[in-house]
This record gives sequence, C-alpha cells and structure tokens, in this order.
Amino acid sequence: MTDYFKDKVAVVTGAASGIGLGLTEHLLKRGASSVFMGDFNQENLEKEGKRLNDEFPGKAHPLLTDVTKLEQVESLIKKAKDFEGHLDFVFNNAGMGMTLPVEQITFDIWKMIIDLNLWGVIYGTYTAIPIMREQGFGHIVNTASIAGCVPIPYQAVYAATKSAVISMTESLQYELEVEGLQFSVFCPGNVITAIFGDLTPPPDAITVDEAVGYIFQELEKKSLSIIFPQNMRDIDKYYRENRPEFDKVARALAAERRENYRTKGTYF
Repeated sequence: MTDYFKDKVAVVTGAASGIGLGLTEHLLKRGASSVFMGDFNQENLEKEGKRLNDEFPGKAHPLLTDVTKLEQVESLIKKAKDFEGHLDFVFNNAGMGMTLPVEQITFDIWKMIIDLNLWGVIYGTYTAIPIMREQGFGHIVNTASIAGCVPIPYQAVYAATKSAVISMTESLQYELEVEGLQFSVFCPGNVITAIFGDLTPPPDAITVDEAVGYIFQELEKKSLSIIFPQNMRDIDKYYRENRPEFDKVARALAAERRENYRTKGTYF
C-alpha cells in the first residue's frame, strides 16, 4: 500500500451503496482528506454519510446527485474542488445493470440506460477534465463492465453503454497523459451488490471488499484497464485469442439464459 490516496480530495458517484460505497470507504481508510459522495438515494446517502463521518469526522460529504443531470454533476465536482482548492480523483461509478431479452427492451429503456450509464460518466469526466488540466494533475476512474469487453448475450443495452465508457476512457488517457492526467476504467464481473435486486447473485460473484481491494491495488499502479476477477480476465483473453472457442461458450450461455427466461423468468 502506498500514499497515493493520502490527503487527496475525491468525488464518488453512486456512493451510497455497492461498489461506490466501497470506493468511498477505502478512500477514507487510505487517508483521503475529503470524499464527496454523490447519490440519488437520499435515505441511503444520509445514513452512510453519517456512519462514515462518525468514523472519519468531517471527511465524508454526502450530496444528493442525479448523474443524468449535468448541473447536479457539475455542482458536486465543483464543490469538491473548491473545498480544498484541488481535485485529485473523480470516480464516475453511478449506473445500473440490464440483462433482458430483446423483446422486453423498449426505446425508453435504451434512453434511461444511456442517460445513466454513459451520459452520467461523460458529465463527470468532462466536468473534471478542465479542472485537472488547469492544476496539472488528477485521476479519473470510470466504472464499466466485462460486458463492455466481450459480447454477453441478453446484455446488448448494458454492453453498449459500458463499451463506450471503456473506449472513451482509454482514448482520453493517450490524449491527456502528457498534461499530467491519469485515466482508469474498471470492468467487473459479478460483484455482490444491489444490482441483482431480489435475485440471488451468481456463484462466481465476489464481495465488494474483494472488488475494491483489487481496484485500488491497480489504481496505485496507474493501470488503465482493470478487469476482475481472474475468471473475467481469462474470458477477455479467450475472446481476443481464441474467438471460435469463445463463440461456443457465448452460444451456450445464450441457450442457457433463453431457457432460464422461459422457465424461471430470469437469466440465471
């Protein structure tokens, strides 16, 4: 463990639960001076903000934020920057999953997922960039998914947003690294969060603490692309290096999910 996060000011969206809450907790435990917590769930936000401030007095700053609204994202990030005069980290993490058969997907669903999973990240990224360029440093971390790396049946809408996040983040790294900016995008497999709703998480799901521990390990190395857990890194490699065999696996998964929807109304 390094001092990479010590005395830093960070913004985390989707900060009141799941991976976002885990990111917030790890930042504080690793010495961040201030973490501005953006989330649209006021009840959770107030509860978790109070809990964290009991442990880290005055360091957690919960602010009600809908990341589909540019003005709210701008307000969150600018308040963080103005608090100590610098902005070190922005974690554009807010988002939601979507695993549905094509016949259940409407254009309204497409718009909702794009607004949240893609525009929310764009707003956070492009609000932070001018601040970080002016100060000459900063690290922007965007949440994607393994579904943005490899084609996953029944996740076309979700995958479209996450693959866009990956491409945008990687492109910006090469454009702006000469100005002192760092970009990272992490691509989880199954992590045990509220993203599963009332469903039992799949057996390969890992805990938030395991996920965030690995993310921070890679952020300290300034890794651009962070894929986890190991079985997801294996799948990504398989897709890139042995496409015919990957196709067999993907078609088998599609058949399994098709049958699960037919018999159970869910994908697993």
